Amino acid sequence: MEKFDVIIVGGGPAGLICAERLSKSQLSVLLLEKDDVFGDKVCAGGLTRKDLAILDIPDEIIGHKVHHTSLHSPARFNHTESPDPMVVTIDRKQLGAWQRSLLEGTSVTVMHNTRVAEVRKKSVMLDNGDEIGYSSLVGADGYASLVRRYLKLPQEKRIIGIQYMVPEKEQDTELKVFLDSRYFNAWYGWIFPHKDKISVGCGCDPRYYSGKRLKKNFHKWLDKMQIDISNATYESAPISYDYRGLRFDNIYLVGDAAGIASGLTGEGVYQSLVSGIEVAGYIMGQDEESDDLKAVLRYNRIQEKIMMFLIRIGPLRKIVFELIIMMMRNKRFKNRVNNGFS
Repeated sequence: MEKFDVIIVGGGPAGLICAERLSKSQLSVLLLEKDDVFGDKVCAGGLTRKDLAILDIPDEIIGHKVHHTSLHSPARFNHTESPDPMVVTIDRKQLGAWQRSLLEGTSVTVMHNTRVAEVRKKSVMLDNGDEIGYSSLVGADGYASLVRRYLKLPQEKRIIGIQYMVPEKEQDTELKVFLDSRYFNAWYGWIFPHKDKISVGCGCDPRYYSGKRLKKNFHKWLDKMQIDISNATYESAPISYDYRGLRFDNIYLVGDAAGIASGLTGEGVYQSLVSGIEVAGYIMGQDEESDDLKAVLRYNRIQEKIMMFLIRIGPLRKIVFELIIMMMRNKRFKNRVNNGFS
């Protein structure tokens, strides 16, 4: 039986950056990706300045640099303009391909179109019947993580995200966020500009607001906004925010498998990158949690508390949303919100 020091299951942002960091060690590393492409996921495709501080992404794979953002409620809106991009939008397949290219010429062995069928105590079984041993195993295999299931960790907290990718000839360069509880309850709707299309979507936790109702209200909102989806592509996917830790003896979880996304915004790329770097550090001998991970977990806890507050106040949330827009007129408050997000 072939054996590696580390097997990483999944080639999304977390698994790829974990492999990249481990490639600088003397460890033998195997990255397994079940699909033909890397990093493909239903996602609005936004990367914040926090992501760009970790990933030195070349301009040619950036779809759009967002300098203008606006926050809307039913009665008012607030506009923000920044000399530096607050967000860039990107195709997740292109991001995955670029991250994969960083492993070229390293000692990391990469296998795609390779599905793990079973996780065992010291090995994984592939769907072709091959068995490969490991000393450390990293589950970077997304929401329906086989590694997480092997650890018997529940997956209770999740966001259901739905969106349309709408072709756009006349490009609107502004990122727009809509706080409207009539349609989105405690969450929000978005319009993300891409190179030749826009992502229009929303999300919710189905434990508190049914996905069926969200989808119905989303289509009402699309009609109100006069957004033509006749040639659009519909996409939907779950996002986990059920975080239970990253390390479990010699088995680790990162990204969506670890449930490290925000329950309020669904933001998860930055959290995934931090978790991938963190786990690489653990495997190479790091003992304590990094300041970056502590900050991510603190940010997620704050986001969840805000989400639960908005859920509990019911009809009063529309007043809170209007107050938020009004408070965004205060420069100090606006900078705090924008810096916290981006």
